[in-house]
Parts: sequence; structure tokens; C-alpha cells
Amino acid sequence: MYLKSTSALIAGALLASTAACSADSGSGGDGGTVTVGAILSMSGIYSTLGPPEKNAMEMGLEALNENGFTVDGEHYEMRIKYADDKSDAATTGVAALRELVQSDNVPVVAFGLGADTYVPQVERTPLPMINILDSVYPSILDLDEHYFRTRGDSPTYVPGCLNYAKNELDIQSVSVITAAGEAYGEGLTELVGQAAEREGIDIAARSEFPLGATDYSNAINEAVAADPDAIYLSSVTAVILPVLKQLRQSGYDGPVLHSSGVNPEQAEAILGSGFNSIMENNYDCAGTLPATSSEPATTAFAEEYQERYNEYPQDLTMWAYDFPFIVAEAMTQAGTTSDRDAILEALHEIGVPEGTVSGWLPGEDGRLFEERMARTASEVTTWCPEERTLGSVMTFDVDDNGQVVDAVLNEEPCA
Repeated sequence: MYLKSTSALIAGALLASTAACSADSGSGGDGGTVTVGAILSMSGIYSTLGPPEKNAMEMGLEALNENGFTVDGEHYEMRIKYADDKSDAATTGVAALRELVQSDNVPVVAFGLGADTYVPQVERTPLPMINILDSVYPSILDLDEHYFRTRGDSPTYVPGCLNYAKNELDIQSVSVITAAGEAYGEGLTELVGQAAEREGIDIAARSEFPLGATDYSNAINEAVAADPDAIYLSSVTAVILPVLKQLRQSGYDGPVLHSSGVNPEQAEAILGSGFNSIMENNYDCAGTLPATSSEPATTAFAEEYQERYNEYPQDLTMWAYDFPFIVAEAMTQAGTTSDRDAILEALHEIGVPEGTVSGWLPGEDGRLFEERMARTASEVTTWCPEERTLGSVMTFDVDDNGQVVDAVLNEEPCA
């Protein structure tokens, strides 16, 4: 279902550290503390994702617990037990999930990656699993009915890349370089092909490299030899940035498109001292960035996050921040902090919780999750070399047919 845009979901310029709780905490007794779980990639190849997710979750947890939340007349606070899947969901992640579900008996688990590997455990011991990140195509929501996701599928943002490239950069042809064997990258490549066909853009070449490779020259040479107007890199931040570096070293200086959600600190850390010139003429299509949002609560969160962690907040940070509020809202509506089935049912029904900062686009019935997927707007960003940071060039949404709608261009993204 196409979700209508809405503005001012969060009234006033609420500071993230003092966000309101999702339920009245002024009545009822002391129910104590409820513990939920989170499995994040704190180390390994996806370690650009886990640490900022955890940082933001901790901020959201602090904000929620300032007032707590009320369930069935009892006042609660929340804590999160974290596990590092070490970017290896199939082994380390599965073991962590088993411990959280069977030993710790948590009622809800947040996770970043590994949806396919967790299905057998969830089938044995069903519980709500809220995904903060994984927008791989085809959707992880098709795997199990207990999965919910706090971001749109990659079909909600990849079309923006091709739309902006065609209409604003006059791109007529694109070469695609894919990390073979990496589900997110392979899904992006399929979506780029679909969006390119809709926009009338020719796919000049498709090349790939093995995930884990350090020499990308064959894939780069094949892509560049096709003489494209732009090149799209398909994978996550830690994978595509080394490719980008070698691509620039090969002499290619044209537009580069991707959907990796890279931030300035990651660019410098992975690309080295020449990161500023390497990042020029880059266009990243993903979720909206907190720092470029027009929502007061979102920008307040972004400012506090940057001040606290000295790091530019990615889109996933605002979704992670909101996780505790979403769980508290579902528990409040379900009237329980432990009944997994009741909490699962409540997740289907809740609206946008008070205190959240993501700028949610609720469904037409006002629910946060529409077919178990929550949505925010998407965005195309570019690199601003003088400021050495990102600037927003277009925000947009995508309808059920994959067409870009509600596009808003920013003529001065680096101002």
C-alpha cells in the first residue's frame, strides 16, 4: 500500500535526551525492569552498522527511561541485552539468538542482519523480531510473519537514484558493479535494472567481484570500458568504498551512485587521507539523514548524537533510537511485558509512538507498521567537498509501481 507523506509528526523541538515516554507514567505501581534483546554487527565486515545502532539505541533507552512507561497499571523501565553477531549471523548470531530467546526469555529482539538464518529458531520459539536495517530485496518480511522492519524495502529508495540521475544529471547510461554473493548488493543490482528501464536509462555493463576481494580491477575495467555516463556500486559501505577508491585511481571521475548510507567519518576511515576528493561526484540513495531533516525532533536528535559520539548520524541511527519507544508502545497496548503473542499482535496495531524521532510516514489508517513495514521518506545525498560532509539534493517517496513521487529538490545542498 502506498503511504501518504505527512509532516510534523512530532510536535515541538523536543530534545532527544528528554523525549516523552509512550505512556503515562504517573499512575500505577512499580513493575520493575523489562529486558529485551538486540543482535547487532559490532565487529567484522558490517561493523560500520552495529556500533551506531547501539549508540542510538542507548540514547533512545535513556530518553524512554526518564519517564518510563506503564503497562496494565504498572510502571516499567527497559533495558537492552546486546549481542555481537561478529558479522556472522549464521553461526555467532544464531547462538546469540538462542541464548536471548531460551535462556534470557526476552519477549522481543531487535536485529540488523541475518533474517534468513534466524527463521528456524523463530519457528521453534516464536517472538516478535524487529529489524532495524535489512532492506535486502526480495524482502525479509517474506521469510517469517514474526518479522517487522523499521525501514522501507530497498524498492522504496533505489528508484530515486535513477530518477535523479536521469532528470538532474542527464544520465543516459549506467554501468553496475556488484559484490557477488552478497544479498543486499545483488538485490540492489536487480532493482537498478528495473528502475533504469522505467527511466529510460541504458545499462551499459554489469560486472562483479567476489565478496571479500581486495582487487576490483577486472570489474572496474569492464564497467568503465562500456563508457557509461555513471557507475552504480551495489553493496554496503565497507564493501563499496574500497571499490570506489580503486575506481577513482583508475582515472574514472564521473558520477558514482550507490545506496550504502556512508557517513563522513566512515569515508575518511576507509578511504584514507584522500577521502575528500574520492567522495566528490558521489550520490547516495537511502533513508533520510537525521542531520538534513526538517523535523525539529529529528534534527535535535542528530545534534545530540553528533555531540555525544563525534560522528555524523546515519539514517539507521534514528530507527535504532526509536526501537525502545516502539516496544514500549506495543507492550502498553498489549497490556503485558512478557506475552510474546500479545506483543506481536499489538505491533500490528500501534500508531506512531510519542517521543520517536524518525519522522514516520504512517499508513492510511495511522498505523506505524503497514504490512509489518514502517516507512520514512527516502533521500538522495551528495558530497560537499568544501564542508567535507553530506548534503541533501532530493527527498522523495516511491509508490507501489516503483515510480518516484513527492520529490523535493534542494538547489543548494551544501549551503
